[in-house]
Amino acid sequence: MNLLESVASGLASIWSNKLRSALTLVGIIVGVASVIAMFSFVGGIASRVREDFEKIGFDNTFFVGNMDAMNPEGRASLKASKGLMLHEIDILEAEVPEIRGITPVVAHYGVLRGGNEALHGEVFGITPDGFILFELNLGPGRYISDLDVENHARVCVLGELIKNDLFGEEADAIGRHVLIEDVSFEVVGVLAMKDFSQMFGNSGQEQEHRRIYTPTTTMTYYIAGTKRIDTFAVKLYEDSDISAAYDHIHETLIREHRGIEDFQIENIAEQLAEAKMQMETMSAQWSMILGSIATVSLLVGGIGLLSVLIISVNERLREIGIRKAVGAEDRTIFQQFIIESVTISTVGGFIGVALGAGLCKLITFGAQAAGQDIVIPVSGMGVVLGLGFSIIVGFLFGLYPAVKASRLDPIEAISRYA
Repeated sequence: MNLLESVASGLASIWSNKLRSALTLVGIIVGVASVIAMFSFVGGIASRVREDFEKIGFDNTFFVGNMDAMNPEGRASLKASKGLMLHEIDILEAEVPEIRGITPVVAHYGVLRGGNEALHGEVFGITPDGFILFELNLGPGRYISDLDVENHARVCVLGELIKNDLFGEEADAIGRHVLIEDVSFEVVGVLAMKDFSQMFGNSGQEQEHRRIYTPTTTMTYYIAGTKRIDTFAVKLYEDSDISAAYDHIHETLIREHRGIEDFQIENIAEQLAEAKMQMETMSAQWSMILGSIATVSLLVGGIGLLSVLIISVNERLREIGIRKAVGAEDRTIFQQFIIESVTISTVGGFIGVALGAGLCKLITFGAQAAGQDIVIPVSGMGVVLGLGFSIIVGFLFGLYPAVKASRLDPIEAISRYA
């Protein structure tokens, strides 16, 4: 009996004993479907979290801020340094090869007026690169331009939330004016908030969207009254050595500040990298745990398959005895039952794949009906593992019945049947 005949024999066995085969396949079907659903669920959630991390926009980013000394001796020595200054941007870009972009930030908190509303809020003076570094999405209007920075233009971009507070959600703010400490600024753009999954909330972007953004030079000239910079936001190239970049920035600023460390470098890049690594580790652990639980169903299905195959051997004693009496080798009988066992488990595996894919669709539909924008794609790894385990289960649990059948004495098999 060749391979195709053995497979056909296995399929015929399933068809001729429909109820018994269905009960046998339940464990395998449920096991494979569970493996696929578990891997898909964990993979879908992990994928959404990765997307949210990308939207945060602070990967490969440092924040360099001024730092005040806490003792009299330190404050006296700081007189030799003026703190972070605008011209240091060019120096850092020239001497630190890891830097992809850098923007100065001058912050001010004061009275803001727009429309018929007045409130206290935060104003950020930044350059056009700042919108890219912070990955701030633009809604209507435009960003601040290099020409605005060069000309000290009194223009501004509003965060979505502060625009709603000042002018209302339905109003168009483009072209209108905002008073910042009684200095009039024309609104040229409004930011748009990003959509995060519910597990991330809004990821702190409320603070970004309750600010007004103006050119750095305009802030220093009209509002702050000083050329001192509060913060440098530094973006590194992807795959940069974060530790080396930190050291280069630190050494350059120490030199420019005459050996005085009146600044601090906040390593957001490393913090985000650690958070991503923790997320990936947790995802892998959950995949392993849930996959192990789902595999138990496959083992239960394998035990059911074993019992059915033993019954099948006992029912086919006459067939086995006659075949061996006319010259069939033990190896041929063994192969026939192993192939039948693997065929039965593989059929269960494919049905389990279809059920698992259906479960993924059902979970996605349920999540969206509950107001959560989560998509659970079918995991390719889950499909491969589920089918692989079902084939392995069919092989392992088919060994004993196959060996038993191949070792039967033909005369004893025929006499026992009689």
